Amino acid sequence: MRNFLDKIFKNKKLTILVPIIISLLLYFLYVLLGTGEEKNNLLIITPIASLFWYFGVFLVIYIQIKNPMCPEGFLDFFEIVATFFFGICSVIIVIIGLIDGMKNFNPLYIASCLTFSSISWAHSKRLKKY
Repeated sequence: MRNFLDKIFKNKKLTILVPIIISLLLYFLYVLLGTGEEKNNLLIITPIASLFWYFGVFLVIYIQIKNPMCPEGFLDFFEIVATFFFGICSVIIVIIGLIDGMKNFNPLYIASCLTFSSISWAHSKRLKKY
């Protein structure tokens, strides 16, 4: 499983930056096209919540990486499940958001993309397995 994860996150810069760029594009699309009663609240809350989410996910995984009691197999399994779950969710959510025209924005659009990036960043902190 570890080799599979290493292949997924081989290009560290790409797997960290692309989801962040997609998240920023979704946010700016909502700024331009979004409507609704709570637009002003969401414009303020989304970046703050996204920062907490990004660093929170990173810290949860990073603490487990540094935890000597955490088995490698469990960490590999957790990373694979989280990567596929949030990767698939982010693709589906982005498609739904674009079809909807960003009218009904949900901060989960941003969180799902950022989770993939955060997992990639935490995975890059693991020691190389030779």
